[in-house]
Amino acid sequence: MKPLLLRALENSDSISRPPVWIMRQAGRYMEEYRALREKHDFLTVCRTPELAVEVTMQPIRFLNPDAAIIFSDILIPAAAMGIEVDFAPGPVMRNPIKSAADVDALRLPSIEKELNFTTTAISMMRGELDALSDDKALLGFAGAPWTLACYMIERGPFKHFENGLVFAQRFKKAMDSLLDKLTSVVSDYLIAQCEAGANAVQLFDSWGGVLSTEDYQRYSLPYIRRICENVRRAGYPVILYVGGSSHLLPTLVESGAHCLSVDWRLPLDQVEKIVGSGIAVQGNLNPAHLYGQPSEIYNRTRAMLSKLERRGGFIANLGHGILPTTPPENAFQFVRAVQEGWEPANTTR
Repeated sequence: MKPLLLRALENSDSISRPPVWIMRQAGRYMEEYRALREKHDFLTVCRTPELAVEVTMQPIRFLNPDAAIIFSDILIPAAAMGIEVDFAPGPVMRNPIKSAADVDALRLPSIEKELNFTTTAISMMRGELDALSDDKALLGFAGAPWTLACYMIERGPFKHFENGLVFAQRFKKAMDSLLDKLTSVVSDYLIAQCEAGANAVQLFDSWGGVLSTEDYQRYSLPYIRRICENVRRAGYPVILYVGGSSHLLPTLVESGAHCLSVDWRLPLDQVEKIVGSGIAVQGNLNPAHLYGQPSEIYNRTRAMLSKLERRGGFIANLGHGILPTTPPENAFQFVRAVQEGWEPANTTR
């Protein structure tokens, strides 16, 4: 059986309910993850396939979502390119890019040799999911070039990423070179993840929303188009998430992605009107709403679904990653509310 999530990405209207998963569904809100992290640092977990698989499986056992996303971090390729990445606990760049010479010094890593811990984890995770069900999808992921460039240019802590656009104005050719290099690495990395067993990949342009439409069309969209084209040509679907992207939605339709993952700033019926029916949509409950009472979470989730005109081409998710102090049982309530199907909630429940 083709996984429900893949059928949704094909924009099929023959599915009985939307698939559901949660961005950052493997991580700090789960007690099991916190216990494992007491023994292993973050990068060790990312780079040890057995540990990455265990963390990826934790929410599958508890939440029973329709997809797993391999545990890793978007900055893993940046580290392989020569950026010294640390987590203390948030990301810190020990040698941020400051000049054109720094861009020239970046390496194009061998995915097979230097990032094979991710593909090995995906291959192992594929076996774990296949043993459970033939209806669970496995997602790989990577950061989009603009977002990765923003991290690589700043040391941290990270707030508004204004230095990315400042660097682009001061060193136009170097910024183009940096984005070109990242496009090549990310394309190869995503395709390798699919070849290892991922059914689809999500591209995170987490900081794309800081750009105006004009700047997005200059510094992000062309590179995302190339990545989507490369992954599509290899035969795999792409979900594109852009944080704070309400003003960018008409532009993102041109990205070449199979699905747009949207935040909570617009209700889904408005999103549908903007993007049309030719592209799948993913989203978009505000993660802060998972701190409400169980009945409130249930009703908010059902209300979110009821706004959709489509009965296919939709994946339920949050509008951003789950917050680290979210009660796990509230995440479970969100998943359960979606898996009951399309009908709107009974308001007296």
